Amino acid sequence: SKGRFYQWEDFQMLGSISEHLAKGWLQLFCVDSIDRLSWYNFDDHQRDQIEWHLAYEEYLVHEFLPHLRERNPNPFLIVAGASFGGFHAVNFGIRYPDLVSRVVALSGEYEAYKYVDGYYDDDVLANSPLDRLKTLSPEQLDPRVREIEFILAAGQWDFCKDPTLSLAAEMGRLGVPHQCHVWNDPGMHDWPLWKEQIKCYL
Repeated sequence: SKGRFYQWEDFQMLGSISEHLAKGWLQLFCVDSIDRLSWYNFDDHQRDQIEWHLAYEEYLVHEFLPHLRERNPNPFLIVAGASFGGFHAVNFGIRYPDLVSRVVALSGEYEAYKYVDGYYDDDVLANSPLDRLKTLSPEQLDPRVREIEFILAAGQWDFCKDPTLSLAAEMGRLGVPHQCHVWNDPGMHDWPLWKEQIKCYL
């Protein structure tokens, strides 16, 4: 929650994929979040929370990604995150399937209404991956979503295990190819789990 761009370095996620980076298999960009102003801002009106998130999304699509493409024109884009970063990764992939090739979501929570005190409007639904998928039939789903490689993972004793399994079930119903893994050791919702998972799935 309230993830910052430096946490992947602070919690040694980069060390887990050091070989990938050193050999040039991956180029990694850690994007800052504004969750403290959006989903985790419980002091403002819920509509303000959504507006902050939509502004953040506009930044990603229209400012950050063009900058990334200048640095690396490879069209294969992986979006990845742990905990609430997993929510962001899945949400971005479903909303912008033409931009994303793989989603790696570790221990994510996928129901946005939990963060807006039950407030509901079209933008909440559009940014709540599990709820949004539940409203769709296989025929209504954007077919480009099925072209993304979704990798979902959680721990056996992870409080986000159930949301992960629920999202996987909806993806299965809609015919979205995906992997879903539940780890026993380490199995808690914490960085030691994500350090092990990320080197397997990136």
